[in-house]
Amino acid sequence: MTHVLAVDVGGTKTLFELSDANGQVTHKLKLDSQRFDTFDAILTAFIEQLPQSCVINIACVALAGPVSGQYGQVTKLPWKLDARVIEKQFSIERVILCNDFEAVGYGIAGLADSEVETLQAGEPNQSYPRVVLGAGTGLGQAILIPQENQWQVFATEGGHVDFAPLDRTQQLFLEHLQQRHGHVSYDRIVCGSGLVSLYHFLRDYKQIDENNALRLAMVNGDAASAISQFAIEKNDILANEALDMFVRIYAAQAGNLALTTLARGGVYLVGNILLKNIAKFRSPSFINSFVEKGRMTMLMEQIPVHIVLDDEVGLKGARFLAQKAMYN
Repeated sequence: MTHVLAVDVGGTKTLFELSDANGQVTHKLKLDSQRFDTFDAILTAFIEQLPQSCVINIACVALAGPVSGQYGQVTKLPWKLDARVIEKQFSIERVILCNDFEAVGYGIAGLADSEVETLQAGEPNQSYPRVVLGAGTGLGQAILIPQENQWQVFATEGGHVDFAPLDRTQQLFLEHLQQRHGHVSYDRIVCGSGLVSLYHFLRDYKQIDENNALRLAMVNGDAASAISQFAIEKNDILANEALDMFVRIYAAQAGNLALTTLARGGVYLVGNILLKNIAKFRSPSFINSFVEKGRMTMLMEQIPVHIVLDDEVGLKGARFLAQKAMYN
C-alpha cells in the first residue's frame, strides 16, 4: 500500500503525519526539534514508531527556512537537508522539500469555514492575492496568487525586513536591540523570543516591578508562554504591556505585507502564539494597528483579515503537496 509522509519542521517542534493512498491518517507524532542534532535523527525517531513492514513512498518536508530545489536549511537549527540523500538513506521513493509557509499557504485552501475566524470582513476580491503570516520561533510569510481557480503559493523571507518603529517607545526598543544584534528585523521581534525581549526592555525602561512568580515561571519553563499566561490569566501589568506592544508590532507588519501585495483576497494569521493569545488579537488594538497606514488607511479597511484556528494547517499543506506529487 502507498504511504504518504507529511512533515512540518519548526525551530521548536516537528510534526509528522503518515497517511495511506486514500488519505486516511495512520500515524501522527510531535517531537521536540531542539532534542535532535540533525533532521536524519528526528526522522529516524519517527520511523522507529512505525511497523517494520511500513514503506514510505513519498514525503513532503516543510521546513522553517529557505529552500532551493532539493536543498533546504532550517533557519533556527543547524539542520541542512538534501532530498536525494534522505531518499537514499531512508528508502523513500521521492522526497519534496518546501518552505513551511508554502505548505501553510496550500493548507489554507482546504480549511472549513469553522476553522477560520474573521477579524475584519473588508471587501474580499479573490482575483487579488492572499497572504499568510505567523509567529513562532520566527516570523513566516507567504503570498498566494490566484491562478485558474486555484492558488499558487510563493514562500518569502519577508519576516526579515527591517523593523520600523511607530512611536517613541518602539524607537527606543529598536535602539536597544541594535546594540545587541546590529540588524533588527520583524522576525527578531514577532516571535517567542521577541516577546521575551519586549518584556525585559519594558521592565528596565519603565522600571516596572517584576512579579516574582512570573520571573520564576520564566526561568523554569517557556518564558514567552509564561508572559502570555500572566498577561491573560493574571492581568500582570508588565506582561500585559509587553504582550500589547507585541500585538501592535505584529499587526503593523501584517499591514505592511497586505499593503505591499494589495492582498484583497485576504490576510490569514496562523500559529500557536496567536492561538494562545487570541483574545488580544480579537481586541480593537490589532485591527487598529493593522489599518493605520496614513493615506492608505481607507484601503486597508477593505482588506479581509482572518485567524486560522487549525494549528496543523502547515501539515495539511505538506500532505496536499505530497499527494499532488504522486500524480506528477
